[in-house]
Amino acid sequence: MCFVERFADGTECDITEELPFDVPESWAWVRLGSILQKITDGTHNTPKYVERGIPFLSVKDMSNGKISFENTKFVSEQEHQELYKRCNPQEGDILLTKVGTTGVPVLVDTDREFSLFVSVALLKFNNSLMCDRYIIELLKSSLVQIQCEENTRGVGNKNWLIRDIANTLIVIPPLAEQKRIVTKIEQLTAITTNL
Repeated sequence: MCFVERFADGTECDITEELPFDVPESWAWVRLGSILQKITDGTHNTPKYVERGIPFLSVKDMSNGKISFENTKFVSEQEHQELYKRCNPQEGDILLTKVGTTGVPVLVDTDREFSLFVSVALLKFNNSLMCDRYIIELLKSSLVQIQCEENTRGVGNKNWLIRDIANTLIVIPPLAEQKRIVTKIEQLTAITTNL
Protein backbone atom coordinates (compact mmCIF):
# COMPACT_ATOMS: atom_id res chain seq x y z
CA MET A 1 0.00 0.00 0.00
CA CYS A 2 1.25 3.49 -0.88
CA PHE A 3 0.81 6.47 1.46
CA VAL A 4 0.82 9.85 -0.23
CA GLU A 5 1.20 13.23 1.47
CA ARG A 6 -0.59 16.05 -0.35
CA PHE A 7 0.65 19.63 -0.09
CA ALA A 8 -1.26 22.91 -0.35
CA ASP A 9 0.33 23.68 -3.72
CA GLY A 10 -1.13 20.45 -5.17
CA THR A 11 2.09 18.45 -5.19
CA GLU A 12 2.28 14.97 -3.68
CA CYS A 13 5.01 12.93 -2.04
CA ASP A 14 5.11 9.19 -1.29
CA ILE A 15 5.86 8.83 2.45
CA THR A 16 5.45 5.03 2.66
CA GLU A 17 9.13 4.56 3.62
CA GLU A 18 8.79 7.00 6.54
CA LEU A 19 5.97 5.10 8.25
CA PRO A 20 7.38 3.13 11.20
CA PHE A 21 4.47 0.68 11.53
CA ASP A 22 1.12 -0.31 10.08
CA VAL A 23 -2.09 1.08 11.54
CA PRO A 24 -5.77 0.15 11.13
CA GLU A 25 -7.43 1.41 7.96
CA SER A 26 -9.57 3.94 9.88
CA TRP A 27 -6.44 5.62 11.32
CA ALA A 28 -4.41 8.24 9.44
CA TRP A 29 -0.74 9.13 9.22
CA VAL A 30 -0.41 12.92 9.14
CA ARG A 31 2.03 15.71 9.97
CA LEU A 32 1.39 17.36 13.34
CA GLY A 33 1.04 20.75 11.69
CA SER A 34 -1.86 19.51 9.56
CA ILE A 35 -4.13 18.97 12.61
CA LEU A 36 -3.32 22.30 14.24
CA GLN A 37 -5.24 25.53 13.89
CA LYS A 38 -2.16 27.40 15.08
CA ILE A 39 1.46 26.63 15.91
CA THR A 40 3.79 29.34 17.14
CA ASP A 41 6.21 30.03 19.95
CA GLY A 42 6.63 32.73 22.54
CA THR A 43 8.44 36.00 22.05
CA HIS A 44 12.01 35.85 20.78
CA ASN A 45 12.94 39.02 22.69
CA THR A 46 13.53 39.16 26.43
CA PRO A 47 10.80 41.40 27.84
CA LYS A 48 11.15 43.99 30.57
CA TYR A 49 10.35 42.18 33.80
CA VAL A 50 8.29 43.78 36.54
CA GLU A 51 7.81 42.85 40.20
CA ARG A 52 4.08 42.12 39.78
CA GLY A 53 2.01 41.62 36.68
CA ILE A 54 1.18 38.88 34.19
CA PRO A 55 3.15 35.61 34.51
CA PHE A 56 5.79 35.14 31.83
CA LEU A 57 6.53 31.43 31.42
CA SER A 58 9.52 29.68 29.92
CA VAL A 59 10.57 26.05 29.63
CA LYS A 60 11.68 26.02 33.30
CA ASP A 61 8.07 26.61 34.36
CA MET A 62 6.78 23.44 32.70
CA SER A 63 9.67 20.99 32.27
CA ASN A 64 8.05 18.62 34.80
CA GLY A 65 4.95 18.24 32.58
CA LYS A 66 2.72 20.75 34.40
CA ILE A 67 2.47 24.53 34.39
CA SER A 68 3.99 26.04 37.52
CA PHE A 69 3.48 29.68 38.45
CA GLU A 70 5.64 29.35 41.60
CA ASN A 71 8.92 30.82 40.33
CA THR A 72 7.76 32.65 37.24
CA LYS A 73 8.81 36.12 36.15
CA PHE A 74 6.27 38.82 35.34
CA VAL A 75 5.61 41.33 32.57
CA SER A 76 3.36 44.37 32.58
CA GLU A 77 -0.25 44.14 31.39
CA GLN A 78 0.66 46.36 28.43
CA GLU A 79 3.58 44.17 27.33
CA HIS A 80 1.48 41.04 27.84
CA GLN A 81 -1.23 42.42 25.52
CA GLU A 82 1.38 42.99 22.80
CA LEU A 83 2.88 39.51 23.21
CA TYR A 84 -0.59 37.92 23.37
CA LYS A 85 -1.48 39.19 19.88
CA ARG A 86 0.89 36.61 18.35
CA CYS A 87 1.04 33.89 20.99
CA ASN A 88 -2.20 33.54 22.97
CA PRO A 89 -2.21 30.45 25.21
CA GLN A 90 -5.69 29.53 26.46
CA GLU A 91 -7.24 26.75 28.52
CA GLY A 92 -7.32 23.54 26.49
CA ASP A 93 -4.28 24.42 24.34
CA ILE A 94 -1.08 22.41 24.46
CA LEU A 95 2.35 23.83 25.23
CA LEU A 96 5.45 22.00 24.04
CA THR A 97 8.96 22.69 25.33
CA LYS A 98 11.28 23.40 22.41
CA VAL A 99 14.53 24.85 23.80
CA GLY A 100 16.83 23.15 26.30
CA THR A 101 14.54 20.42 27.63
CA THR A 102 12.69 19.60 24.41
CA GLY A 103 9.56 17.59 23.72
CA VAL A 104 7.68 17.94 27.03
CA PRO A 105 3.95 18.47 26.32
CA VAL A 106 1.78 20.34 28.82
CA LEU A 107 -1.98 20.80 28.72
CA VAL A 108 -3.08 24.33 29.63
CA ASP A 109 -5.45 23.50 32.49
CA THR A 110 -6.00 27.06 33.75
CA ASP A 111 -7.89 30.09 32.53
CA ARG A 112 -5.23 32.37 34.04
CA GLU A 113 -3.61 34.59 31.41
CA PHE A 114 0.14 34.35 30.82
CA SER A 115 2.73 35.05 28.15
CA LEU A 116 5.38 32.72 26.76
CA PHE A 117 9.08 32.91 25.95
CA VAL A 118 10.59 31.46 22.76
CA SER A 119 11.50 28.22 24.58
CA VAL A 120 7.85 27.09 24.49
CA ALA A 121 5.65 26.29 21.48
CA LEU A 122 1.90 26.85 21.50
CA LEU A 123 -0.29 24.25 19.76
CA LYS A 124 -3.96 25.07 19.12
CA PHE A 125 -6.30 22.45 17.70
CA ASN A 126 -10.01 21.84 17.19
CA ASN A 127 -11.21 20.24 20.46
CA SER A 128 -14.31 18.84 18.74
CA LEU A 129 -12.14 16.78 16.37
CA MET A 130 -9.21 15.88 18.61
CA CYS A 131 -8.97 14.64 22.20
CA ASP A 132 -6.48 16.83 24.07
CA ARG A 133 -5.36 13.98 26.32
CA TYR A 134 -4.70 11.80 23.26
CA ILE A 135 -2.47 14.51 21.77
CA ILE A 136 -0.58 14.79 25.07
CA GLU A 137 -0.01 11.02 25.20
CA LEU A 138 0.95 10.98 21.51
CA LEU A 139 3.51 13.76 22.04
CA LYS A 140 4.99 11.79 24.98
CA SER A 141 5.17 8.59 22.91
CA SER A 142 8.38 7.15 21.50
CA LEU A 143 7.00 7.81 17.98
CA VAL A 144 7.21 11.58 18.59
CA GLN A 145 10.09 11.63 21.09
CA ILE A 146 12.42 9.87 18.62
CA GLN A 147 11.59 12.47 15.98
CA CYS A 148 12.12 15.22 18.57
CA GLU A 149 15.57 13.87 19.39
CA GLU A 150 16.49 13.49 15.71
CA ASN A 151 15.32 17.00 14.81
CA THR A 152 16.55 18.96 17.84
CA ARG A 153 19.42 21.18 16.72
CA GLY A 154 22.38 22.66 18.56
CA VAL A 155 24.80 21.44 21.18
CA GLY A 156 24.57 23.62 24.31
CA ASN A 157 21.13 25.16 24.06
CA LYS A 158 19.21 22.64 21.98
CA ASN A 159 16.29 23.87 19.87
CA TRP A 160 13.40 21.98 18.27
CA LEU A 161 12.37 24.40 15.52
CA ILE A 162 8.69 25.16 14.89
CA ARG A 163 8.92 23.91 11.29
CA ASP A 164 10.32 20.57 12.51
CA ILE A 165 7.63 20.28 15.18
CA ALA A 166 4.96 20.90 12.52
CA ASN A 167 6.62 18.30 10.26
CA THR A 168 6.51 15.57 12.94
CA LEU A 169 4.81 12.42 11.66
CA ILE A 170 1.92 11.28 13.89
CA VAL A 171 -0.91 8.76 13.72
CA ILE A 172 -4.52 9.77 14.36
CA PRO A 173 -7.33 7.30 15.07
CA PRO A 174 -11.01 8.30 14.98
CA LEU A 175 -12.09 10.48 17.93
CA ALA A 176 -13.92 7.68 19.75
CA GLU A 177 -10.79 5.52 19.54
CA GLN A 178 -8.64 8.40 20.82
CA LYS A 179 -10.85 8.56 23.91
CA ARG A 180 -10.70 4.77 24.41
CA ILE A 181 -6.90 4.87 24.19
CA VAL A 182 -6.72 7.65 26.80
CA THR A 183 -9.07 5.74 29.13
CA LYS A 184 -6.91 2.61 28.83
CA ILE A 185 -3.71 4.58 29.50
CA GLU A 186 -5.30 6.15 32.58
CA GLN A 187 -6.39 2.72 33.84
CA LEU A 188 -2.93 1.21 33.33
CA THR A 189 -1.27 4.25 34.94
CA ALA A 190 -3.51 3.87 38.01
CA ILE A 191 -2.57 0.17 38.28
CA THR A 192 1.17 0.76 37.96
CA THR A 193 1.07 3.70 40.39
CA ASN A 194 -0.46 1.42 43.03
CA LEU A 195 2.22 -1.27 42.65
